[in-house]
Amino acid sequence: MKALFLLISFMLCLLLYSCSSRMIKEVKEASDSSAASINNRIDSLMRAVDSLKFEQAKNASRLKADFAELNSKINEQNDKSESRMEEVSFRLERILGVVQNKSAVTKSATGSKVSDESVANEKNSEMEALYNASRSDYLKGEYAVAYNGFKQIYDMLKNGELAENSLYWMGMCMLDAGKRGNAETLFKSLLEKFPQSIKVCSVDFKLAGMAEEAKKVSEQKAYLQKLLGTEHCAASNEFQRAADILPTLN
Repeated sequence: MKALFLLISFMLCLLLYSCSSRMIKEVKEASDSSAASINNRIDSLMRAVDSLKFEQAKNASRLKADFAELNSKINEQNDKSESRMEEVSFRLERILGVVQNKSAVTKSATGSKVSDESVANEKNSEMEALYNASRSDYLKGEYAVAYNGFKQIYDMLKNGELAENSLYWMGMCMLDAGKRGNAETLFKSLLEKFPQSIKVCSVDFKLAGMAEEAKKVSEQKAYLQKLLGTEHCAASNEFQRAADILPTLN
């Protein structure tokens, strides 16, 4: 009986040991699996962080290069503008020199004087050269430089076709530069000072368009009606466009 009890006790011990070993193994395997999963997750996060750092460094490098390129272009444009301003100033000084010496007497080897007609021709030639240079600047989008050239011509002449055209292009420079208030003032000045100018047709139409943008329908109508009532505008493109638009306004 005692021997049977001992056998049973021994069997129970073996069973408990076996169960305990299996549990320990399972716990260890579960622990190892969890640790591996955590390590894999950490590795994945570290790779993501490294990737973000790389992208950030690459973007920073790209932005730095873009900024350097933009800064270079701005400096180049400033240099061009300064060069053009110096050229315009040089031309103006020559024009002023011609005007100031307009009545001066200079003697040649034969003792003759320079005629007023010669002085006037030289002045007109300088003005036309400055006008053409300013038109070229305008077409290049250098509105500030172009405006300065046109203004110098207008301030020097005040009257005549070249003065009319210069005042018109001063307004266009302001308009294309986004300074609509200044453009409107210049265009209205042209209408007042040169009512018979061929530019009146274009100016009336542009002012009508600006009034439309400002939702000033009555002003828009007034400019269109004025354009249609101007005899020398009848053959212009603006005349036909005004005739098409006016009936649509309430």
